[in-house]
Amino acid sequence: MDLSILDTFLIAPLAPIAGIVLFWFIQLLFAESLKILLREIWENHKAFCRFSNFVALFFQFISHALGYTLTGIGVGEYSLSVKDVKVSPKKEKKGLPLFVANLFLVLGPFFIPPLIVFLIFLPFFKGFAIDGCYTFSSSLISFGSLLQQFGVDFLGFLLSLDPSNPFHIIFLIIFLLVGLGIRPSFIEEEEKRVGMIDDLLKIKDLIFSHPYFVVSLLVFLYILFYVFYFLGLPFYVLIFSFFGWLSMISITSLLLAHFVVFLIFASDRLPSFRRFLPFLFLIASYIIYRLVFHALKTGFALQLSNILCLFTTFVAVLLLLRLETNKLKMDKEMVKTEEREDGD
Repeated sequence: MDLSILDTFLIAPLAPIAGIVLFWFIQLLFAESLKILLREIWENHKAFCRFSNFVALFFQFISHALGYTLTGIGVGEYSLSVKDVKVSPKKEKKGLPLFVANLFLVLGPFFIPPLIVFLIFLPFFKGFAIDGCYTFSSSLISFGSLLQQFGVDFLGFLLSLDPSNPFHIIFLIIFLLVGLGIRPSFIEEEEKRVGMIDDLLKIKDLIFSHPYFVVSLLVFLYILFYVFYFLGLPFYVLIFSFFGWLSMISITSLLLAHFVVFLIFASDRLPSFRRFLPFLFLIASYIIYRLVFHALKTGFALQLSNILCLFTTFVAVLLLLRLETNKLKMDKEMVKTEEREDGD
């Protein structure tokens, strides 16, 4: 039996699904890492941490309410606060509507917020080229190619943002809120702390509580693949690539959120006026690079300024923290030496 037939009709439809699962798992890792950083700054920045938790709960509310609305269940009552969110269904339904609504609740916060950023970016998207993808390897390559094309355009768009432009500042704030709001941290509420394992357990419970719908969804995806295959249309991979694009937006927004929280974290560990240095480094390095590249009349001056500004600030803050740590160690050693001398 020709193995290429098995590849095309049995394995190939799974390639983009595997890609989406991988990117979703990367989102989980970055969200967990951000939660750890937020916990480090909780004592000195409780208002900021509560706000980030509220943003995440708001996105969770949107996802849950949207799931209830689109499935016809409807939203009966809801409550939203800094600590919790509750959405009650208007109608009691089981089966497929409940499965879809729960799917929105579990996966919606990872894909609905970046959809806002995608819609803003869409007019600037230069488009894409897609090749035939009728085997597992070609489907995976096509999936990666579509992500690469989108990623290059999106990163170029991000690096072209001008902090002196108020519209660009507004976009950056929205982008940062997406990163902060991917998942609630519940740092303040010990009993409600949600981690990566909890998200994975929710997915497991969703699958095992609705096995027939999960199997039906896989069958539907296979049928969709066959339809596009016999029509000669490579749109199957494109559908999953769209969710891959949303994952890329989420991951980059999480990186920006990491950078901002890292600056706050570094500021907390520096004494007196030096606590302002991380933010002064960011502003000063950007201004210096803009002036230098403007004087040199270099192409891509704005993009280079943004890249070097972020890199320089990150390295400078790391060195500053290292110097401060070494100084504290030396002070402790001196105190211990003096105590020993006094004891003698």
